[in-house]
Amino acid sequence: MAASIQKFVIRHLSGTKANQTEEFDFNKFEELTFGRSADNHVRFDPELDLMVSREHGRIVKANTPASSFTIEDNESRNGLFVNGKRVQGASTLMPGDEVQLGNNGPTFVFDVDPRPQDLMPATRMVSLSKPTTEANVPEVVAVEPKAGIGKDTFERVITHERSKSRTTLWTAMAAAVVIFGAIGFTMWKNQPNAEDIKKEVASTINESNSKLLNEIKGLQDNLGEIKQKAENSPLSETEIAALNLDKVVKIETSWGLFDPATGEALWQLYQEEKMPDGSKAIRGVFMQTPDGKIEPYLITSKNAQLGIPIGAAGGWGTGFVVSENGLIMTNRHVAYSWQTSYSFPQEAFPGIVVGAGADGKMAKLGYVDQGQVQWVPSEARYVNGYPSQVEGRTYSMKVVFAGSTNRRDAVVNIASQNHDVALIKIDVAKPLAPVELLDNYDSIKQGDQAVVMGYPGASPEQFLVRKSNDPFKPNSATTSMANPTMTSGNVAKLIKSSTEFAPTMSQMGDAYQLTINATGPGNSGGPMFDNRGRVIGIYFAQQLGAGPHITYAVPIKYGLEILNNK
Repeated sequence: MAASIQKFVIRHLSGTKANQTEEFDFNKFEELTFGRSADNHVRFDPELDLMVSREHGRIVKANTPASSFTIEDNESRNGLFVNGKRVQGASTLMPGDEVQLGNNGPTFVFDVDPRPQDLMPATRMVSLSKPTTEANVPEVVAVEPKAGIGKDTFERVITHERSKSRTTLWTAMAAAVVIFGAIGFTMWKNQPNAEDIKKEVASTINESNSKLLNEIKGLQDNLGEIKQKAENSPLSETEIAALNLDKVVKIETSWGLFDPATGEALWQLYQEEKMPDGSKAIRGVFMQTPDGKIEPYLITSKNAQLGIPIGAAGGWGTGFVVSENGLIMTNRHVAYSWQTSYSFPQEAFPGIVVGAGADGKMAKLGYVDQGQVQWVPSEARYVNGYPSQVEGRTYSMKVVFAGSTNRRDAVVNIASQNHDVALIKIDVAKPLAPVELLDNYDSIKQGDQAVVMGYPGASPEQFLVRKSNDPFKPNSATTSMANPTMTSGNVAKLIKSSTEFAPTMSQMGDAYQLTINATGPGNSGGPMFDNRGRVIGIYFAQQLGAGPHITYAVPIKYGLEILNNK
């Protein structure tokens, strides 16, 4: 069975190599090494992928049984994780497993091609909450259908809204049962080869996609009528999707914190501590400043014997087009992540606190728990124990439009100083169609309809495999396609901020509390529409706990402030 495998496949999900695929001849390599050193088979950027050690680890063919593999951590500084579980020494690795190099470091999926039948993954069952209009698509084993139309959410909204589509769906399901039953009988009777079966199934899938494309085209042809209707009466969710689907984008980001004086990346210092039982523990080091505040003990990368870089790789959020020349509005914590509260790795706690002792020298003062540290990276005031300034930088920022796999470079434009709102910019060859913005801060009411669109991480991603026609870049590439999710609800509460005339206070600032609970991280920066398809808010936060899942949106007036240069 092992002889049937032709290639090792490494599909990068995050980091500087995100959305790239590397392939290696299975018969020529007994192992694959990975790290930042140029000697590795899978090489990571030595300047940007700072969570990766020079010789981080390796994937090895196991002697027995056939078609089995192990992954080994080469005593890397920041660890190695398989499917979220840390590898201690060596661990079994299966095709389809997700490998992460360090906490918040680059991630890739390990695979082989073709994958033997006994190594095929089990069908994944996905349970989706009712308020989000989604559908579960059954997995067809050993069949690689052609790329879909890339507008799944739009199609699912149509299916939900139209009773006629439900009838069509049941008819199609019945037809599918007949088709697959016939195929099964033919296989039993005549035992045709697998290629004939794949062609038959692909033909059925293509026919279904063609019908859906025609229905979507019919709606898009009526955009003029929908816009005219929006001026006089409320729109359905289907019509809101038709107006705005191509204006809501996915934003992929990675960033770091730097010392502007030297240009070096900044890390948090970690220390090894001996425990009472003789074991050793590695903890994050924090500094108590002279005014009593707690912040991480920052060091420059060249001084980092043991530490973790400040920043994140492989994150994403949502945005929406607000100008013809490529301005996109999103949350500040998506575009300028260093200007918002930082999430420390779990292993940083309990952290060691150092500061000025009784003699004025640096000394250990005690420990700090995770809930006791709230820190914004851009507000750091000390580097290497001395007063200093810092600056945040994006390593990479890409924008992906709905239904597309193309990544467009983006740059930060401006961040609001009043709320969690920012603008980024992309270069465009032709004018874009922006969303319609409406500042109804003074007239919005509790109970008003709200619809949110975006790219929550809980929603399953769709991937496309494209073969290259470039002889100088012959390897195929596996790339994720942007497919927004649409979730509807109502304005549950108006949380107005304090003013000089009304000194009220709120933990969430000035916000709209929503009943929309089938979304989450990744949807940050997504537009909140009213019942006529106009953007009146920006999704930005959620509150999780033992109680209900509560979500919040920023009033669009804060976005209009920076858009209108106020």
